Amino acid sequence: MNDKIAFVYGSDCDDILKEAQNNQYAPYLDFIMIDEFVKNPQLFSQNHKILLCGEIAEIKSVIELAEEGSCSLGLIPKKKQHALRESFHLSNSIQENITLAMENESRSIDLLVGAGKVVLYSAQIGDTPPLSYSASQYEEKKFAERLQDFFGIFKKFKTLQHAKLKLRTLKQQEITTVGSGIVIVEHDNHTMASRIVQEDLSINDGQLSALLISPPSIMGYLGFLVRGFFTKPKKGSLHAHIGHIKSERLEIESEPPLPVKIDGEEAGSTPVSFEVHKKVINMSLPSSFWEKEGSVAEKETVKLGNLVTSQEAVSYRQAALPLFTHASEEQFQSLFVSLREEAKASSTFMTLIFLSTLLATVGLYLNSASVIIGAMLLAPLMQPIVSFSMGLLRRDQSIFTLSLRTIIIGVLIAVVSSSLFTLMMPFDTLTAEMQGRLKPSLLDLMVALIAGVAAAYAKNNEKIIGSLVGVSIAVALVPPIAVAGIGLGWMNFYMFSHAFLLFLTNLAGIVFAASMLFLMQGFSPIHSAKRGLFISLIGALVISIPLYFSFQTIRQDAKIKSALLGTVFHIHSRDVRLESIQLSHTNGILHIKCDMISKGYLTIQEKQEIKNKITHALHEQVILEAVERVEF
Repeated sequence: MNDKIAFVYGSDCDDILKEAQNNQYAPYLDFIMIDEFVKNPQLFSQNHKILLCGEIAEIKSVIELAEEGSCSLGLIPKKKQHALRESFHLSNSIQENITLAMENESRSIDLLVGAGKVVLYSAQIGDTPPLSYSASQYEEKKFAERLQDFFGIFKKFKTLQHAKLKLRTLKQQEITTVGSGIVIVEHDNHTMASRIVQEDLSINDGQLSALLISPPSIMGYLGFLVRGFFTKPKKGSLHAHIGHIKSERLEIESEPPLPVKIDGEEAGSTPVSFEVHKKVINMSLPSSFWEKEGSVAEKETVKLGNLVTSQEAVSYRQAALPLFTHASEEQFQSLFVSLREEAKASSTFMTLIFLSTLLATVGLYLNSASVIIGAMLLAPLMQPIVSFSMGLLRRDQSIFTLSLRTIIIGVLIAVVSSSLFTLMMPFDTLTAEMQGRLKPSLLDLMVALIAGVAAAYAKNNEKIIGSLVGVSIAVALVPPIAVAGIGLGWMNFYMFSHAFLLFLTNLAGIVFAASMLFLMQGFSPIHSAKRGLFISLIGALVISIPLYFSFQTIRQDAKIKSALLGTVFHIHSRDVRLESIQLSHTNGILHIKCDMISKGYLTIQEKQEIKNKITHALHEQVILEAVERVEF
């Protein structure tokens, strides 16, 4: 090898220098400090190859001068320079990188320049995490470390806001939108941002890629961060609140000005422009780096997804991020037309309520779950309840009044029709299906809350609107009213009140949960929704009081069953075991039904002794109703 090759090094490169001086190519290398090298521009023409290591700023100072020369560059990253190494597909081994720089053929590559500075791997404007993070380095982090980073970003939410962004491409395409930040890359640098647009990135295509981050709310940004921090970004999958622009040049203005970082270092603030200089640097890089080399792109790409561009939306978003998303005008119109129509007590609604109640009542008498499910499918009561939730949330007098009137009419039809049907029946047997609606608890309220969220979500999503049928089955609105009507027909106030309490539980849970979800979807600002949410919350809390005591009773009964089931009582040298235990409460007294299994028949005195032992064990009076079974 005839020509000397410059090994140009900056500060804190002792480890690299030591390995380079022990390398097989050391005799051909001329070791020069960066400061000395950049002061002598003629050295660029005297050396046909330059091996370069140092701090990022030092490396850039050489690259900026090398742009005008014909020499070839080989990068030798330091151990801590993960982003530089990954961006150019370099090895962790210093020796391998030196060998690669010496032996691989150099080729010309594009160079990204912004704010008058070279961009080696990425530029960030505003808030961009986690898109600017190294994908491979971040995936190696432990969950606790990710969680710490996540909460570090979470603390900024109080001051987080959108800026009005004005962008202009080389071909004069102008985009006005809002966003919290922008990430700019020129090639696949192994960051999360480049992974998202990996299918559109190629080397030497003469274009940069800009990703605009524009979450609609704090909750939206929170969801975006959770996916970024704790899941792997899908290749080629553009998030709904991320825009993508490809162009040779991009000018960026913002109101207010946003800070600019280039390769992690401060570089002023907006306005700023970025431009690709085509094939101006010769570099020796691994073959894997050149695998995605493309041809010069003639067309620009502008994908804005769900980013807002209308003047009204831009003005609304150009402020501190709201807690919840603001629904679009189109969403308002389509949903409100539907809710207002479903809030009406039409003849179809009244007919379906009447038929579904009769079907539920027959199913309750027959103790048939399948018939009762059929009644749930037929019942239309969920629709006005969802409309009522929106009317209450937005204080919309029209929807509120219509839906409340429809709910009252529906309940009256159901109670009266089931009561009249009961009066015509010649028997009054309490079936298991009826009894199942007489013990409402906090668990039923939980079902109603979940159903309310599901109903509101499905209502605002045409793709899953059919799921409302499943929600109607889960929450079971009509059967409890039918049981209440049966109780009224039998003049059984306990039955009526407990069944109707279950219906009120479902109603309160659905209204509160649906209102909350509509708020989160942006159908009402928080300041005007406070009153409606407060009313629905109070309703749910009031309902929770009797449900809590009922839940405690269920919990206590479960403990008693667990204690008694399989218990063996020793009575006069005879063992008696309790099985098939059922508990109920009559006038505050525990009623126990069970099977007593023993080797022979028990006397009255022995049965009384078993009852006494149960009373002593439970510390309360009980009524024992037992079926005696003899084991041979």
